[in-house]
Amino acid sequence: MKRFVLTAAALLMASTAWAQDIEREEIRRAAVPGSDTMEVVVFRLTVPVGATIPLHTHPGDEHTVVVTDARAEAPNGNIVEFAVGTPLYFPEGQVHGGLTNVGAAPMVAITTFVVRKGEPLTVLAN
Repeated sequence: MKRFVLTAAALLMASTAWAQDIEREEIRRAAVPGSDTMEVVVFRLTVPVGATIPLHTHPGDEHTVVVTDARAEAPNGNIVEFAVGTPLYFPEGQVHGGLTNVGAAPMVAITTFVVRKGEPLTVLAN
């Protein structure tokens, strides 16, 4: 069953970039064993051609694996190529994103967050 994270969606819809049909499908959510304050959340992220992931942070770490070949333009204009299996890591509080899908097909990645429970999953950067 497809579930979308409403908390993140509410924050993200405030940004035009996220309103471009970027899809986050929640795959799993579970408590971190031995912790009352942390959880693991796994998503399938799909970024359509032309859509931009806004600059943002998370209240915990993000681990991502790219599952389709992808081509993106960074905020500085550089083109970044992502091969299938490319791993990415963004520690808590690190601003990341700003990439626009300039490839021929949607960019797809599996993202795993280890974050504090009850906080917005994504916070847009200023």
